[in-house]
Amino acid sequence: MTYALKWLLLLPAFVLLLAGCAKGQKVTSRPLPLGPTPLRVENRNWLDMTIYVLHDGQRSRLGAATAAKTTDFAIQPQLLGQVGAIQLIADPVGSSQAIASPRVTVKEGTRLVWTLQTNLSQSSLAVY
Repeated sequence: MTYALKWLLLLPAFVLLLAGCAKGQKVTSRPLPLGPTPLRVENRNWLDMTIYVLHDGQRSRLGAATAAKTTDFAIQPQLLGQVGAIQLIADPVGSSQAIASPRVTVKEGTRLVWTLQTNLSQSSLAVY
């Protein structure tokens, strides 16, 4: 038997041996906040808004933010998705001009303040 043929026969055994000796990586998951994440919506728009949370490709309704008022919401931990990355959506009642916030990652102790302006494109999201 030739030298190269011996290596070809031994190669699968060698690969299995290395795979068995390799250390497995420990997968750690991000702990979800134990309680709800506070969200304050300062609606400076003249229309009422329906507020949604987009998580893991799914949209969940939080409630309504009345025009020209500040409304407080609580985002429950199950709405934070698998990695805690969410996006907020404000859908004006009586209009088709919805707005979405930038995607943010929520951790334990995070507070969100979303200010919706009369011109929705000038709205801002603060993460504390």
